[in-house]
Amino acid sequence: MRRKRLNHYANVVCNMFVGWRMGDDLEVLSELPDGKITVNLLTGNASHSEVGEIDLWISKELQAWLKDQSKKEGVDIKGIESAILEVDIDKNKVATNKKKVVMFHFDCNSLFKTSEACYSGVLKEVHKWHSRIAI
Repeated sequence: MRRKRLNHYANVVCNMFVGWRMGDDLEVLSELPDGKITVNLLTGNASHSEVGEIDLWISKELQAWLKDQSKKEGVDIKGIESAILEVDIDKNKVATNKKKVVMFHFDCNSLFKTSEACYSGVLKEVHKWHSRIAI
């Protein structure tokens, strides 16, 4: 395995989750209770600690990105035993009228495991505002 690339992947997936690629899922997350989102980066499946399996666009986007990057960079994705992104989401750190606007607080942790080592990424205290879609 290419150690530097896996370290890079572990950091990038955290940034991608809270970045511009996350926009399509903010409305979905606005409806969920606070909790932990777990994304299997190898399968693209996502689950919520309170709700169970959830359908997030970003989870498939992260899976596709990982597959594409590993292919471009010569990293054998079959050598990755597991690749998990966990995101604690708290929408109550700042009081808002959640029917109009939601302030998300994200704490992201990723872990890539191979037979040789573990690679982790962390992104803490990221705040993102979301103006709700008029219903």
